[in-house]
Amino acid sequence: MRRPELKIWIARADRGVGARNLNNIRNFVYREPRLATGFFIEFVVGGATLRGLCRDVSDAGVRCEFDEPLVAGNSGLLILRPPTGVLEVKAQVAYVERRQVGLLFVFETSWERTMTMGFIAAIADDAGQSPMVRI
Repeated sequence: MRRPELKIWIARADRGVGARNLNNIRNFVYREPRLATGFFIEFVVGGATLRGLCRDVSDAGVRCEFDEPLVAGNSGLLILRPPTGVLEVKAQVAYVERRQVGLLFVFETSWERTMTMGFIAAIADDAGQSPMVRI
C-alpha cells in the first residue's frame, strides 16, 4: 500500500488555500551557544595562509569571514588572534556560505580540548560576557 504524501495546508489571504511540502522545511539542528567576537584569524590550508575575521566562537568551532574561497571538508591549522593571546588548533571547514565559513575544531587529545575551552573562556571574560562554553 502506498502512503500518501503529507502536506500542510496554509490559508493565505491573497491566494486562498495552498499546500506546502514538508520536505522543504529545514530540520532543527542543535548548535552550541556562540560568543560574538571580532578578531583576526589565519587558516593555513594546503600551504596557503588565508587571513580572515572571526565573527563568533563556540566550544565546537568558529564562524568567520574570508575573502578567499574555501572548500567544505578541507582541514588545516587555525590561528586565533584575540586580544587575550594566540591559539593554534587544527580545524576543518564545515560549511561555506558566500564569505561566511564555519570551522570545526579538531582535537587530537583531551588536553588540546581543555586548553582550547580555557582560551575561549578567557576571550569571554575579556569581553565582559559570561563564558558560553563548557570545560
